[in-house]
Amino acid sequence: MAFSRLRGMQDIYGAEAKRFQFVETTAREVFELFGFEELRTPALEEKELFVRAIGGETDVVQKEMYEFLDRSKTLLALRPEGTAGVVRAYLENNFDKTKGLCKFYYVGPMFRSERPQAGRYRQFHQIGVEQLGTDSPYSDAETLEALCVFLRRLGVKDFKVRLNNLGSFKERSEFEVVLKKHFGPKKEGLCSDCQKRLEKNVFRILDCKNGACRGLVKKAPLIAEVLSQESKTHFAKVCRALKACGISYEEAPTLVRG
Repeated sequence: MAFSRLRGMQDIYGAEAKRFQFVETTAREVFELFGFEELRTPALEEKELFVRAIGGETDVVQKEMYEFLDRSKTLLALRPEGTAGVVRAYLENNFDKTKGLCKFYYVGPMFRSERPQAGRYRQFHQIGVEQLGTDSPYSDAETLEALCVFLRRLGVKDFKVRLNNLGSFKERSEFEVVLKKHFGPKKEGLCSDCQKRLEKNVFRILDCKNGACRGLVKKAPLIAEVLSQESKTHFAKVCRALKACGISYEEAPTLVRG
């Protein structure tokens, strides 16, 4: 009996494997130059980790995660992204108490059960960096600089750095109320997905690609209206640090992904 690979998966070999090796080697060289160390987390975690980290109402959690009960009846999920596992490892290993500031990078496969299409796979590979244990704006800027250096080392030239300031948890909660007040009377003009997002995750309306929704987003209030001076100062310092590093960027006031 002959078997074929699962839809949305890929075999990596030959020239493609060489390209993967080059990208991964470059990532390790660049990120370690910036003082990041590699952290390898499991491909399997408890589903609840991703529910809490990503949000129970997100498309990733509701539609895209590979999840199943193991023999002990624990609900598990193949990781759909890298950050949640890194934060779990930081806390579980008491790095917050023994190390304080931690700078990690990760390299590995992620999994999302979404419709396969050109350039998008159900098992894909992701490289990322995280700084934990600091709220310094200069750490934010350093992380972005490391990523830019990485892309340039790979020969990528046509990329843009887009920034938004989402403030604190309290400020986001306040802005959530503002957005619901704005979009509520316009609910019928939203696409079916955004009508659900209005109640469950109103921020994602700002990210919708539907033409009608985009038109309503253009008239929506901006989060800058509820940000404290402290949050605005933090963002300004990030921007100044990026300019000092020679990194061009554009502000994107409706950028909410992640």
